[in-house]
Amino acid sequence: MQIDERRQGDVLVLDLHGKVTGGDGDALIKDTFHRLAAEGVQKVVLNFADVAYMDSVGVSTIVRAHLALRQVGGQLKLLHLPRRIADLFAVTGLTAVFETFDAESDVIASFDSSR
Repeated sequence: MQIDERRQGDVLVLDLHGKVTGGDGDALIKDTFHRLAAEGVQKVVLNFADVAYMDSVGVSTIVRAHLALRQVGGQLKLLHLPRRIADLFAVTGLTAVFETFDAESDVIASFDSSR
């Protein structure tokens, strides 16, 4: 798994590549969000456009990242969830926890309207 970081104004977009699974993938996400929380990053988007697969460990890692960001007053939103991952979030009830978007411009704009 790989994470590329880029800025869209005051929003940090994390482009995920590969599989979000236990092992190296979840450790990379944990380390990234630990660093972001320490840096005071408040607005984060996880872009799943290039994610082929996510297992239950990956889901729990995303939930923990969301909670860590919320503890420092931040927000985490999801972009381009593939159908299988969107179904996984729906089955687990996480669609009530996460805002999901299909267009990057919409998710970026949502941060201004959500505060």
